[in-house]
Order: sequence, then C-alpha cells, then structure tokens
Amino acid sequence: MGLYLCNEYRVSKKKIGIQRNIALRLVMKRTYTIIGVFAIILLTFYIAYAQKTMGDSSHKKNYCIECHIKLNGKPRAVVLEWENSIHAKNNLECHICHGGNPDADDAKAAKDKKANFVGKPKKKDIPEFCGRESCHDQALAQLKKGPHYNSVLKIGSPNCVDCHGDHNIQQSTYHIITDKTCSSCHSVEYSRELVNSIISIEKNIEDIEKSLDYMNERNVESKGMTQRYNELKSYFHQLVHVFSKQEIDFTKKLVEVEIEYLDKELQSKIASIKRLDLIYILTSAFSIGVIITFTVYIALIRRRRAKIQKDFQSR
Repeated sequence: MGLYLCNEYRVSKKKIGIQRNIALRLVMKRTYTIIGVFAIILLTFYIAYAQKTMGDSSHKKNYCIECHIKLNGKPRAVVLEWENSIHAKNNLECHICHGGNPDADDAKAAKDKKANFVGKPKKKDIPEFCGRESCHDQALAQLKKGPHYNSVLKIGSPNCVDCHGDHNIQQSTYHIITDKTCSSCHSVEYSRELVNSIISIEKNIEDIEKSLDYMNERNVESKGMTQRYNELKSYFHQLVHVFSKQEIDFTKKLVEVEIEYLDKELQSKIASIKRLDLIYILTSAFSIGVIITFTVYIALIRRRRAKIQKDFQSR
C-alpha cells in the first residue's frame, strides 16, 4: 500500500511538472509572439521614417555632361564649373540653356540644329540668351529699363556673365556687387551705397532660404512657401537690374512686409517639425525600453523554468 501511494505521489508530481512546463512554454510562445509583432511594427516605423527623409537619388544620364567630362581644357572645365553652380543645384542642365539633345550619345546628333542647339552666344546677345521666356525674362525686362542694356548693345558689356559668371553661376546676392564688378565703370562709393540699399533685405532673404532648405531636407511640404519665396526673391533681384537706388529703396519696403509674414509661417512649421522629432525620440526610447523589459522578462522565465526542472529532478 505504501509503495502504491509513493508511486501515485511520484506520478502526480510528474504530471504537475509537465503541466508547469507546458504553461511556461505557452507563456514564452506568447511572449515571443508579442515581441515579434512589436519588432515588425517598430521596423515598419523606421523604414517609413527613413523613406520619408531620403530623397530620390535616381537621375537620367545626360550625354552632354558624360562627353565633356572626358575631354581636356575648357570643354571639361565648363562641366566642373557648372557642377558647383546654382543651375546644377536646381537640375538645370546644358540643354536648358544651349539646346541640343542630351539623350544622344553622338556629338553630331546632340548638336543637331533640329534639336535647337544654340552653343555659345555673342557678348551682345547674352542678355537675350539668358532672358528667354521662362528663364530670366523678367530680369531682362528690368535690365532694358536701365543704362546697362544700351551699353551691352554697343560694346557687349556689362552683360549677365560679367556679374553672374557663365557656367559657375552662383545664387544672386549682394556679394556679387563688389569693387571688382562695379568699380571698373562706377566709383567705389556708388557701389557701396548701392550695396547698403539692399544688404539688409538680402540677409533676410538668405535666412528664409535656410529655413526652406531645412524643411526640404526633412521632406516637409513647402511647395507653396517656396514658390512665394522664389517670386519674392526674383522680384527684388530683377529690380536690382535697373540699378536705380530710388526704385530699390521703394521696393525694399514692400518686400520687407512679405518677408516678415513668410518668416512667421516658416518658423511655425519648423517648430512643428521639432515637436515631431521630440515625439519620435521619446517613442524610440520607449520602444527600446519595452524591448529591454521583454528581454529581461524572458531571461527570468527561463531561469525560473530551469529552477523548476532542477527541483523536479532532485525529487
């Protein structure tokens, strides 16, 4: 009888041990499932965030650039200069100015007249060349109101490239109005007076551009504000081509009002971006904390399971 009860006790303990093992396995299975689902959600979140912050790196091959970069001297130099220009930054490639077919891998086909190839314009033709419709037509209209245009027609200068450069064209700011660019015809005093008329508004324009660049880097929708900024900057810069201090001073007051309004709108959006960044950081920290907690929890379960098995075997 005693032996029978002893065997029953052992069987009972064995059943309890098996049930405990099954329960532990079930708990661990559910825990792994929760961690897996959570990891998938977290991974999806990170992938979506990465895709949002990454721009499209795809770019169609331009055979004008591919060909010129392999040459020597000036033909190669123009590409290297262009690569650092405001035109390159805005994806305005060779054919936009010079015409031709950038998809043709043959030089003759690329420079075909049927493809509207223009090539290098004469000095006196440069304002019309740069001021074509949909390019710098408004700047050309302003230039024609001032004294420089008549000088270009007579002697070919000062034309657009004298101030802005030809291929290494930089963004127009007050920095291009220097003793070197203006004092060959005008006095240094006049040049400085002109710069002082536009320097403050130009700095405000630069601040707006930095804010827009920040938003573009973060892939935040800013198309409407960018368009307004470009129109505002273009309007002011085109007026500068008249080189009339009186007109510049008058326009400066109008531009300052619009810049103040645009800056307030930009700062509001940037503040929203920074709040989202903070939420993202806090969410990431919380997610890491949850993963660490689950990891510790699994370790404790395993430790508990090992202890139960050890106790069971010792009995």
